[in-house]
Amino acid sequence: MPEPMPFSQVIAVGGANMDVTAVAAAALLAGDSNPGSIACSAGGVARNAAENLLRLGIPTALLSVFGQDALGQALWQHCVDCGLDMRASLRLDAARTATYLSLQGRDGDMAVAINDMEILERLDVPCLVQQTPALRAADCWLLDANLTPAALRYLLGAGWDAHTPARPPVFADGVSVAKCPRLLPHLSAVHTLKLNRLEAQSLTQCGISDAAQAQAAACTLQRLGAYCVLISLGADGVAWCDAQHGSGYQAARAVPVRSTRGAGDALLSGMVYAHLQGMTTAQAVDWAMACAELTLSSTLANAPELSVAAINNFLCAHASQPHRSL
Repeated sequence: MPEPMPFSQVIAVGGANMDVTAVAAAALLAGDSNPGSIACSAGGVARNAAENLLRLGIPTALLSVFGQDALGQALWQHCVDCGLDMRASLRLDAARTATYLSLQGRDGDMAVAINDMEILERLDVPCLVQQTPALRAADCWLLDANLTPAALRYLLGAGWDAHTPARPPVFADGVSVAKCPRLLPHLSAVHTLKLNRLEAQSLTQCGISDAAQAQAAACTLQRLGAYCVLISLGADGVAWCDAQHGSGYQAARAVPVRSTRGAGDALLSGMVYAHLQGMTTAQAVDWAMACAELTLSSTLANAPELSVAAINNFLCAHASQPHRSL
């Protein structure tokens, strides 16, 4: 008999959806039909991050749920074709594949989005229990807050360590203002929490209008238990705080922007990669931001150009823009 395939180094658990992206050709006019272009592509926070990690040379598995509808079949095949380990994922009859509909202005920034993620309710505790061998074997978990509160309690609660080997480092994405509070009770189980400005404001109940306030918010959340908290400010850069090195701020580098879609997922992927390479938090933030900035130049959520060599070249080309502390 052939030997079983080894489990992957990272397992990404959470959303896998079909992205339907509409880009306006001119300034958006509310209440009217706007000329533009519409395209479908693979998406989902956990799925996007998993594909990015593959592009960075990290064997990665995806644990998610797919419908058997046309969108689900196309999405599943894309995941297989790009090399993701799909043995832990499920294909469900009579279920709508998760779909994310976004409307972008001509500047590439998102104006509004609607997500239909009801199928993630089916990624429940019994499903996760069945995948315990894959979860145990991974060196790192990447989770998103699309998971239900019950699923997050199972993965991040005290019961995991009580009944299985110690939980590996967990990298978590807040996903949205509506969903990021699901992570708040479990921060002590999270190595790195990645949020955007709106999510961080929601969790801290404090306004964030500049880098200093973002650093303060990161430190507040880090004191609640996470080893590291990363807050993306979009074009204004990234603020962070960790349990060992204090806090910091990295200004964004000037890069051409074709779409902001997927940049946050690339940022989280870069943090996972940097952790696996033993980088300090400051080094990891710089490396991860390069992943996000390269992704900004692509119309796709996963930049085809993303690779370790491309990021190293990018960093060399921008070596004159160091970290800034406040």
